[in-house]
Amino acid sequence: TTTTTTTCGLNMVDVAFIVDVSGSVGSSNFGLMRAALADAVRSLNVGLDTVRIALMTYHAQQFLQFDFNDFVTSEDVASAIEAIVYDDSQRYGTATGAALEFFVDNFLTTGAGWRGGDTIVYVLTDGMSQDSVDVGAARLKGTGVQVVAVGITGAVDEGELNVIASTPSDVILVADFNQVETAVQDDVDSRDTCTTTTTTTSTTTTTTTTTTSTTTSTTTTTTTTTTT
Repeated sequence: TTTTTTTCGLNMVDVAFIVDVSGSVGSSNFGLMRAALADAVRSLNVGLDTVRIALMTYHAQQFLQFDFNDFVTSEDVASAIEAIVYDDSQRYGTATGAALEFFVDNFLTTGAGWRGGDTIVYVLTDGMSQDSVDVGAARLKGTGVQVVAVGITGAVDEGELNVIASTPSDVILVADFNQVETAVQDDVDSRDTCTTTTTTTSTTTTTTTTTTSTTTSTTTTTTTTTTT
């Protein structure tokens, strides 16, 4: 008997998000981006032995929200994303270069749960960085991870995004924050892979024949009569 099983989706992949929360984003737009990422991870098969998720935010400073070890279900990851609070106490700047280096130093380690295999890193930003991204981008791509740069609004620098992304096809441009959910979800879906496993089971039938032998014993008795 031959059984064929096909499993589709991201498997054994570490997925990370580097999210710009600078002053130009704003609370309302951050809410849209937060919802988009939460919905995207809900579609993934999250688990310690399948897909692991990590996320950091940044403006002029960097913040580790959770690493690859922290959550083992998609719903827990989504809830953690939805709990992130946008700080609008002041209009912070954008230091994308420093964020990329922070990510390499603090997330791409075994202590942070990174497995060192297939990894996709999404960098989401709505504008030009106020520091150079060259060193950070080179360090990040030098680890072998796949980097996808998502530029939101026309304020981004496409050339800068190409420096960050692994390839030109890994640059995604969207007009506004309402389009982030579709853009991220479509990219995640496009990276799904299907694995087909074929299992063959052999059945052996054993036939046992039993022969019974019957022996019949006959006893003959002779009687002698003497006459006087």
